[in-house]
Amino acid sequence: MAQVKADSYGNLYIDDPWYIEDVTAAAADMDITITEEQAQDVLYAVANNFDANIGINWEVFYYHLENYRKD
Repeated sequence: MAQVKADSYGNLYIDDPWYIEDVTAAAADMDITITEEQAQDVLYAVANNFDANIGINWEVFYYHLENYRKD
């Protein structure tokens, strides 16, 4: 769940955390078995390819899992 937080200077920002468990849950939805290391790779791929116009959501995880499976 997204939360509004403040940094050490009092500037507000939105924090919307996603976890390794979210990657493994998305993989399970797709009937893909992945290791912890593979889930970390997918999490990094999601972060490194972040598009603010799309955001991070389940479909983004599915997309990156599918690409990971192809590699």
